[in-house]
Amino acid sequence: MKRETLLPPYAESLWLRHSTLIVILEAAILLLPFLGMALFHSKGEPREAIVAVSMLQTGDWILPVSNGDVIPYKPPLLAWCIALLAKLLGGEVTEYISRMPSALALIALTVWTFRFYVDNGAQRGRAMACATILLTSFEVYRAGMACRVDMLLTFFMVGALFTLYNYWKRGMHGFPVAPVLMMSGAMLSKGPVGVLLPCAVAGLFMLVRGVYFWRVFSKLLGIAIASCVIPMIWYVGAYARGGEEFLRLALEENFGRLTGTMSYASHENPVWYNFQTVLLGMLPYTLLVLFSMLSLHRIKVWTRIHVYVQGWWRRFRALEPAECFTIVCFVVIFVFYCIPKSKRSVYLLPVYPFLAWWVAGYGWHLVKAGSRAISAFMWTICLTAITAYVAYVVVQCGWFPYSLLHGRHALEQAMMVTSLYNSGGVAQWVCVSLSTVMAAVTLLLWRGPKKLSFPATLTTIWLLYIAFGGTYQPGIINAKSDRAIAEAAAKVQPEGPIYAHVSTDMLRFFTADFYTADRVRPFELDNPESGVMLIGVEDGRKWLPEHADRYEFQLLKHFRQRSCDVRQEVLLLRFQAK
Repeated sequence: MKRETLLPPYAESLWLRHSTLIVILEAAILLLPFLGMALFHSKGEPREAIVAVSMLQTGDWILPVSNGDVIPYKPPLLAWCIALLAKLLGGEVTEYISRMPSALALIALTVWTFRFYVDNGAQRGRAMACATILLTSFEVYRAGMACRVDMLLTFFMVGALFTLYNYWKRGMHGFPVAPVLMMSGAMLSKGPVGVLLPCAVAGLFMLVRGVYFWRVFSKLLGIAIASCVIPMIWYVGAYARGGEEFLRLALEENFGRLTGTMSYASHENPVWYNFQTVLLGMLPYTLLVLFSMLSLHRIKVWTRIHVYVQGWWRRFRALEPAECFTIVCFVVIFVFYCIPKSKRSVYLLPVYPFLAWWVAGYGWHLVKAGSRAISAFMWTICLTAITAYVAYVVVQCGWFPYSLLHGRHALEQAMMVTSLYNSGGVAQWVCVSLSTVMAAVTLLLWRGPKKLSFPATLTTIWLLYIAFGGTYQPGIINAKSDRAIAEAAAKVQPEGPIYAHVSTDMLRFFTADFYTADRVRPFELDNPESGVMLIGVEDGRKWLPEHADRYEFQLLKHFRQRSCDVRQEVLLLRFQAK
């Protein structure tokens, strides 16, 4: 048997037998313990979670209204998952439960990616490295720890691609239930792109592998139509509830975003933005590729480029099917998302499993070549872990020089440092210490065989993410949350609506609304006689004088920290009609 590790034979045999379980534990330990440690600190997460809150409160699981007047503009699968988990785990929607669907989707995606390549003849060592790289790529990790639809969509889209590949391997006979269910889930996560893109990728791959066009077209057309049946039940029900307003919103979000005909500018970026986001999203592994390009082996690489360019199509078609499939998936998905004006880093999440496979193979190639890039990468990761630990010790000892903080955001930065200072529990110290100890152990191996130092570096990265998710991130960003605003408003107004005014149509106090159980309503919706309200300072400069002839306003509290939703300092007011 070909050796894949430096473990003793009996230990390697045990590792091979239980490698899938190891991947499951690796992903679960990295994600599940830390889902609820960070408060909601941006408008995106609470906006999704509030939909589930509204479902549980009203019993409307089709098109619930939240924030007083907001209907969801995305399909409801994420909200359904959150609401069902909340019902099973106590009935309350929390940060932990809200993020659990994304985390479970990432765990399943990581394991499925590992099994896909192993089942198609890959070495388990490379497949294990691929799983670790996928799990600890920054963009993927961030999406797996967030209450957003993107990781759920990625799981279903990539799952559809894997099952369509298996359908092709079986000769495209019979009716493939698994791809239909996967694409139905993708469409219920974010819309028709969850059906169109997997079919386009799989169709092109099948054509490359010599399947006749009309057979590919007819088979995939039937699969695509079948995949739309379950989602269309919801779309019809939502249209019956929301009418033309829902139809306009659905068309704009799905087709207007693709064609650049939206009524408002939404994440419009140039083509190069996608290249930038993938490079940043693959951190820290982008550094490994960069170091390899700067190493002494670069001359051999660049002098052979012309050899690889010649006859590329012949070699591409001669690749192993799984390798060819990986390239097609990455290229088609990446190019597809370069077309719309609207571009976001999370749109490219489906390319990361395939990119992680390439990086894993490239890393093992560098290991076998004895490249200095492995050592440079190892030193960078280990020094990062040690530096982060030293910085944490400085903050915990009260030695941080607050005088270094200047500018308009100095107060917010000081609050973040103070929040990190207050997060010095035993569990937090364990998280940061593990990564530092592993970094020290890895540095001791730098003169040893690269086949040992590379896995040790991956382990250090994994533990560094545990320190990040368990200590560094929540310790810093919890200071940005609007939960304090919500608690102050709820204390003044224990029951009934809390009113708000935001001048920008697309914005609401989403975080405050979540932490008050969906009690925040637009002031203009009811024109109430009295009550309590939230308003940004900048908005209040215009809005309050306009209503001064009808209402008397009393300032209850001025929150000097900018809201994470409206990006203004916030006023808590009591009002009474004259």
